[in-house]
Amino acid sequence: MFTRKPQPAEVSIEGVIPGAPAGETAILRSRIHSLTTEFVTRHRVGAFELRVGNRITTPVPAPAAAAPAGPAAAEPVERPGGAEFTAIEPSYRMDQLALPARTSDRLLDCIAFVEVAPVVFDSWGLRDVEPHPSIAVNFRGPPGTGKTMAAHAAAHHLRRKIILSRLSELESKFHGQGPKNLVELFASARKQDAVLFIDEAESLLSRRFAQPEQAAESAINSMRTELLMALDAYDGLVIFASNLPHSYDTAVESRLLHVDFELPDRDSRVHIWRSHLPPRLPRTPDVTAEALAEFDGVSGRDIKLTVIAAAVSAARRGLPYLTLDLLVGKLEEQRKEKENPPVRAEADPDLKKRIVRAMNGRTGPEPADAPPADAIIDG
Repeated sequence: MFTRKPQPAEVSIEGVIPGAPAGETAILRSRIHSLTTEFVTRHRVGAFELRVGNRITTPVPAPAAAAPAGPAAAEPVERPGGAEFTAIEPSYRMDQLALPARTSDRLLDCIAFVEVAPVVFDSWGLRDVEPHPSIAVNFRGPPGTGKTMAAHAAAHHLRRKIILSRLSELESKFHGQGPKNLVELFASARKQDAVLFIDEAESLLSRRFAQPEQAAESAINSMRTELLMALDAYDGLVIFASNLPHSYDTAVESRLLHVDFELPDRDSRVHIWRSHLPPRLPRTPDVTAEALAEFDGVSGRDIKLTVIAAAVSAARRGLPYLTLDLLVGKLEEQRKEKENPPVRAEADPDLKKRIVRAMNGRTGPEPADAPPADAIIDG
């Protein structure tokens, strides 16, 4: 049940959903709260009550052990605050990354700040100038370009654990509790001496709303203010990840270093394809990293999903090996909804020649007297 009173707006949600996951219930409550507030603000309605429920009875499994005799206990309700964020061991290393040289160099520069901090700020006395030498880095680039993987690799390089978090998780636990969850997140990272990684950070890093008109806008403004204070008081590495370039809040921008992640170039694609074609994976001789790398406009995630999808398809149909056509077909399926799908060799004669030459172990420009691509394939 939620109640709407006249100005100032006060939307409340009461009741619990027995047997429902606490996290999903919190998300549902948050969405109902936001939608109700937006509706009331737009239509300027007066006080009302609206009851929401499910009339279909679903049997709830009995607990494994009977509860002790006594007064009936109330349904447990998840309460705001007390959020816990556990650091985990990194899943990737620096030598597993396939990044362009400029991206890799920029990443190493950011990591070096943490490595030399004891010398610069303690031995050389700069802690008097900056009591909390933290570094905040924004990994920005299209999805699937290795941002999360690079965050793991940075933590591994620093011999630290990593705390993984998404902005949506911080916002959705309880309405209005985002700033408190953010404080707890930084406190957990400090306590565990971990690298902090915050994904989906576009909203958190963007410019604040000058005149917030919705509860959600006020909440994100509060989180941005809390973020600034948390960064200033934190010692360590904080990594944000954002998919799209956007206008950053001026105060946040002054505290950020940016590392741009792009779709892999050909050399990087060769490395990624090779790492996703293990020796035990059965395939025809024409399936090589060099041949597949001729398809551009693909991310590392596209490549991983393509290999897995092709392997599952081959196993399901009882095929003894993966073929180049099967992999190319699955790659196109992965990319069909994107704006720039990879060009098929049949539609681009030059690309077809490059693939054939890569299959034959040759690179570089095509000789002027080279036979047609079909002749090379057939002969």
